[in-house]
Amino acid sequence: MATVSFPAPASGPTTQPTEAAPLAGNLPVKWGYAMGQLPELPSTWAEARARVRHDHAPPRPQDVLVARVVAIGEHTRIDLRDGTKSLLFEGDLCGLALSGRYATRRFEAEVPATLDELHFVCSGGVCGRVTASATGLGPPTLLEPIGYLIDAAGERVSLRNHVPAVATPIGWRAPTIVVTGSSMDAGKTTALASLANGLTRDGLRVATAKVTGTASIGDLLAMRDAGAIASLDFTNAGYASTAGLSRDELVATLEHLVARLAAFAPDAVLLEIADGLLQPETALLLDHLAVHGPTRVVVYACNDPLSVQRGVESLRRRGLQVAAVSGTVTASALSMAEAQRETDVPVLTREQLRAPAVARAILATGEQALRAQAAG
Repeated sequence: MATVSFPAPASGPTTQPTEAAPLAGNLPVKWGYAMGQLPELPSTWAEARARVRHDHAPPRPQDVLVARVVAIGEHTRIDLRDGTKSLLFEGDLCGLALSGRYATRRFEAEVPATLDELHFVCSGGVCGRVTASATGLGPPTLLEPIGYLIDAAGERVSLRNHVPAVATPIGWRAPTIVVTGSSMDAGKTTALASLANGLTRDGLRVATAKVTGTASIGDLLAMRDAGAIASLDFTNAGYASTAGLSRDELVATLEHLVARLAAFAPDAVLLEIADGLLQPETALLLDHLAVHGPTRVVVYACNDPLSVQRGVESLRRRGLQVAAVSGTVTASALSMAEAQRETDVPVLTREQLRAPAVARAILATGEQALRAQAAG
């Protein structure tokens, strides 16, 4: 998809701002979903004033700050930490986390060197500087930084400092399936939720996690709606976005989420890896899974028949086993027929994934892999 590049910060903002007004003490602070693990956050500016400080040290990924909405652009809502959504208004105060973003159909963004230009990057309460945008999007919602949230010691609050220690229970193992895809918006979450629903209808306790991406509540709500007994994502591991993380950071995130899901004693675990096979963090994680697990079994979601053959071959070259193909490629019977001609893997609609017998057959692939891994 074509992108529109944004120049480096120059003389002014990319969107016409409104005139700033004094901050009223009763003005609520809208804390984004990415801050879900932070304790005792102030609910109004009167409560937040003493805990917010502006300093001139460089911004850091996962730093938490309060910013005022200056001009509404592409993002008009924020996902709140209680799981609800709130409309954005000019003058609103939002509690946000600094991070980059890698989204081929939305925004590309970075953590800026200064806060001279700050944008709303994702609905889950993520801010940064937008550097490129998919064609057809509006300008980013423009923010004015008020200051960093500070802790009792006067240090900046970071999402990384609020991750509970957790270890996988000794001897715990459950069949695990990974859902990955050809690109953003390929239907990965729909496929995972459908599979979770099918297994739940078959009487199993299913736990799910989205391992990579940028904070947004929608995907986890879909997993919970499908019947998952627990749904987590990378924000539970201390990241507002996984864009730009190292291999070690990605593996630690994966292991943390799996360990936390194990505490729920699920019969099956479903993991989603965001974006597409060409995305750097996706590629790193798939390479890790092929060697170290916890699974080598994949459901592959894609947009079109041509992506089927290339994607399945790419996954198999890594040593991964593709149990099924799904996604938006199944939107029409003709598209499905074309896709099925390109692969020996079953191409399944979301309705088929919801069928308990089909879901159980896919899970059986994961169970076989688990036994082989334990024996090897």
